Amino acid sequence: MKKVSSVLEKKLKNIKFIGFDFDGVFTDARVYLNQDGVETIVCSRRDSLGLNQIRKLGIKLAVISMEPNPVITKRCEKLNIPCHTGKEKLPMFKEVIKSEKLKPNQVAYFGDDLNDLECLKYAGLAFTVADGAPACLKEADYVTERRSGDHAVREVCDLILKAHKVSRYL
Repeated sequence: MKKVSSVLEKKLKNIKFIGFDFDGVFTDARVYLNQDGVETIVCSRRDSLGLNQIRKLGIKLAVISMEPNPVITKRCEKLNIPCHTGKEKLPMFKEVIKSEKLKPNQVAYFGDDLNDLECLKYAGLAFTVADGAPACLKEADYVTERRSGDHAVREVCDLILKAHKVSRYL
């Protein structure tokens, strides 16, 4: 894991909520279809454990997606993460922040592509994956060493746990 600056460490400690894009963050952004048109995806169980650990710090989580997709919905249900879908991500993100009574400097956003840029810019802390869109790489406060779908969410969770100086396994 990369060494973090004192500024980034302070931001990590201040986070109360993280909004996530799904495709390209939890997944490698690929879609698998069988001959009947049934869609499947691949996700990391390591990400799941990391998310459970940061929840113990009181950090709330949500997926913000433009695509209402039953595969994403099922995975979010399994992870016990609310999934918000709609045409524009930033209004959804702002609404969740407002409902949690938080300020932008208390929230993070983790996205990988152009439709995540507004949320990345709005959030107090912006994360993207190593293979994120160039504009996201430029905007992010932290770029994971891991690529999309390859335990990148877990890397961010571990980074937060380290900033809070707690064991990975609380």
